[in-house]
Amino acid sequence: MGDSSERIFIKLGGSLITDKRRERRARIRVIRRLAREIREALLERPGLRILVGHGSGSFGHAAAARTRIHEGISRPEDWWGFAEVALAAVELHMRVRRAFHEAGLPALSILPSAVAEAAGGIPIAFETRAFQRAWEAGLIPLTGGDVVFDRERGATILSTEAVFDALLDALRPTCILLVGEVEGVLADGPGGHQVIPHLTPERFREIQEAVGGSHGIDVTGGMRAKLEMALRWVERAPDLEVWIFSGRRPGALREALRDPSRIRGTRITHR
Repeated sequence: MGDSSERIFIKLGGSLITDKRRERRARIRVIRRLAREIREALLERPGLRILVGHGSGSFGHAAAARTRIHEGISRPEDWWGFAEVALAAVELHMRVRRAFHEAGLPALSILPSAVAEAAGGIPIAFETRAFQRAWEAGLIPLTGGDVVFDRERGATILSTEAVFDALLDALRPTCILLVGEVEGVLADGPGGHQVIPHLTPERFREIQEAVGGSHGIDVTGGMRAKLEMALRWVERAPDLEVWIFSGRRPGALREALRDPSRIRGTRITHR
């Protein structure tokens, strides 16, 4: 497969690029390093098309928890909370965009609040044209978790994974990299938690049945949602590869973009 046919979605996890224990605290050095790693990989593989989404970490999550926007709009003053969460998300987004710009990456912000509408928390309308045009022009679409209007609840929050899900059919990525703090999907082993190197939807069902629910496989909260989404993606797009790995080690993201087979993490495929 030549570079020009490779289309990669990258998610920079909120726990990787922010300090989740402190509200509105971005890890600027980490963001700059990740931007440089993407730039270095693209210099080697100029035909690669990439789209980057990022979590909102201690920016959006703290504001969302305070305003409870994810539960919907029940009174007029809730719209103030909607605007506050949108501001928190865009504050982090601009730091990421600035770091990309400084690294020489031509990023274009396309925020879900401007292109998506949901119903009951699920995207029902998603305008993909700007993402496609950005790729055609050689730009890097930059997106992330955001508030969007919701026909049933008034408002909801879309995660980066939900954005990727909405773009899957239109942009047809060949690979999705979920880059966070955790080394991959973990299982209980003799020496404690160990990374599961490869998962398929069938293998995941087998593990779940064998251990009764989610015990022997450590998929808590955020990781469970990521894994379930990834398994759905590879069922919808059987040629797609999804990787869950840590971006804490310098060079890990650069290596992943150069040669995904060298990633130390969990690979998720259809078969």
